[in-house]
Amino acid sequence: MKRILFLIFSALFLTTGCHAGEEAAVNNGMNAAVIIKTLNKGKPVLIKDKIILGDLDFSLISRHEIFSSSIEIARTDLPVTFLNCIFMGRVTTNGQNQNSRVQVRFGSHLTFEACDFRGEADFSNMTVDGMANFTGAIFRERAAFNNVTLNGRQSYFTAFTSEKHFSMQESLVNGGIDFFKAKITGKLSFQGTEFRGIARFHNLDCDGKSDFSLTRFRDDALFTYSTFTGNFLFNDATVYGRLDLNSVEFESSASIEASVFYRNVNFAKTSSKGPFDLSRSVFYYGKPDLEGLQTRSQGDIITNETRFSETEILINK
Repeated sequence: MKRILFLIFSALFLTTGCHAGEEAAVNNGMNAAVIIKTLNKGKPVLIKDKIILGDLDFSLISRHEIFSSSIEIARTDLPVTFLNCIFMGRVTTNGQNQNSRVQVRFGSHLTFEACDFRGEADFSNMTVDGMANFTGAIFRERAAFNNVTLNGRQSYFTAFTSEKHFSMQESLVNGGIDFFKAKITGKLSFQGTEFRGIARFHNLDCDGKSDFSLTRFRDDALFTYSTFTGNFLFNDATVYGRLDLNSVEFESSASIEASVFYRNVNFAKTSSKGPFDLSRSVFYYGKPDLEGLQTRSQGDIITNETRFSETEILINK
């Protein structure tokens, strides 16, 4: 019996020692499990200049609310802040608890400023009631923010870098959002997302296909000085505010078909090396500003069934 107890305690000691040794072997390293434990103890998270080891799964937050028979909400009302950290494993806000899917709600601010995500970053289905800040973040693998709800006055993805696919599809952004000087190497998709505040995409640089189809902008959508190397899709979109696509470089084609614009639209000094298609779109504020728009030929500007109206109308947002 004594021998059995000795073996059990020895195994526990070795397991604990391995975790401690792993963290000690990495300068400024810490285990992701410590972060969840901190939140479960009712303490805010503020971590700077650390290397986070292992997968960080926010669905493991212990406070759960039942949303439906198949969905639970893991919730924290504490601010979660990471500054200049490296995440070696996967970061996710999705999980499973028996037969229920687990989604995460952050009741305060969520910050990953200047953080380096070495593994997949899947923030899909999360809700952030405070401001979200991913300024200067680097995503080495797929970055997904699909079906998210951002309730803060302002969200920041300023100067972030995505080396593969970045998506924020079917999402709701209740405040302003900033993608100024963002750099995307792979595909970019905002398909089906609704922006209720000003959306700033100034100086955006995207090397892959960009898809803004089915988006709805309740305020201004600003793309000045952006560059799109792959095909640019802005089909079946609705913009209630101003659309600035001026001084933009389309290295391939630009498809802005069957969209509706309620305020002034600016394409001045923009260049397109492929077709610039405005077919079936409606411009209620009159013809867009096309001064200095450059295409390979006049025939590349396509306006089949495009409609213009200089009469302001009452709209129900």
